[in-house]
Amino acid sequence: MPHAWLYRHDNGSEISALDLCGHGRFTILTGPGGEAWAEAAKDVAAELGLGLVAHVIGLRQRNVDYSGEWARVYEIRDSGCLVVRPDHHVAWCTTAMSGDPRADLGRVLKRILGG
Repeated sequence: MPHAWLYRHDNGSEISALDLCGHGRFTILTGPGGEAWAEAAKDVAAELGLGLVAHVIGLRQRNVDYSGEWARVYEIRDSGCLVVRPDHHVAWCTTAMSGDPRADLGRVLKRILGG
């Protein structure tokens, strides 16, 4: 997973996108048009009994991409999605929202987990 600087909405401090991931769990990263990915992540995590956290990156979110670096480095649109493994490797990405994010995310995570 490549590094990109983000900024905390609450205090303006810098944080690396790398710091949002890992910690023994899978991570979903998406932009301000990808809230459906974050909602789907809750359902899929419960279904699979999986440690999974989602971060929406954008204005009025906890993590903001003021410089556009995150969007440039990860090459996804605001509604795109990255699935990052606990070891910081990008396991899957899509550049835009799918027709059924819950089904797609569940299928992808089952495949990643070998099921």
